[in-house]
Amino acid sequence: MKHIQIFEDHATFISPAIHTDQHRHHALEIIVSIDGVIQIEDGFGNALASQVVLVLPDQLHQTTTTGEAAFIFIEPESELAKTMLTTFKPAQSVQSIEGRMSEADRKVFTSGSIPKALSKVINSVNLIDDRIQRVTDFIRSHITTHEFNLEMLAGIACLSTSRFTHLFKDRVGIPIRPFILWCRMRVAITSVLAGMTLTQAAHEAGFSDTAHLSRTFMDMFGVNPSAVLK
Repeated sequence: MKHIQIFEDHATFISPAIHTDQHRHHALEIIVSIDGVIQIEDGFGNALASQVVLVLPDQLHQTTTTGEAAFIFIEPESELAKTMLTTFKPAQSVQSIEGRMSEADRKVFTSGSIPKALSKVINSVNLIDDRIQRVTDFIRSHITTHEFNLEMLAGIACLSTSRFTHLFKDRVGIPIRPFILWCRMRVAITSVLAGMTLTQAAHEAGFSDTAHLSRTFMDMFGVNPSAVLK
């Protein structure tokens, strides 16, 4: 647990050798090897081995590291994610960026921080429609206090429910319900790091029970939460 840090726009996880099942999550992911090799396979069976890998949001993949590695999960709607995509311009859902990151940057990554050098050029194009941005901000701000329904969220965006549903998936990359689950998962992980049990964290984040939290964690990260959050 001491190797996990959560910030406003990203989280870092330093892990010993690990193998995950196939999974997908709403984060832009960068994996940096500290000791060993990263072996990763996408949802189509394409495999690669590298020291530094970038995985686009919401893409099915399976990861094995042969030694210690740093996992960085970046909120895809954040300015930091825009910077990463502008910097590395990935052409595939899972891609090696080993040759495009300096040794100095790799050391900063593996210390659990994001290199400031990568924040130098922000893409000026707003990737999120302002109406959808209002909704994602509202969800994140009220994730522990509100039950959300489609009509409420469409109203915040000043759109019909059908138009809102289409526009949200188009701009965010996933439907509204998986996005809410992603936000709940961030709350649950933060709560466990603050000292709550998995049962308490599940309740705090709005999961129906611990089993629901565990299943969702497994779907998103490919490992059981008890193997990581302890």
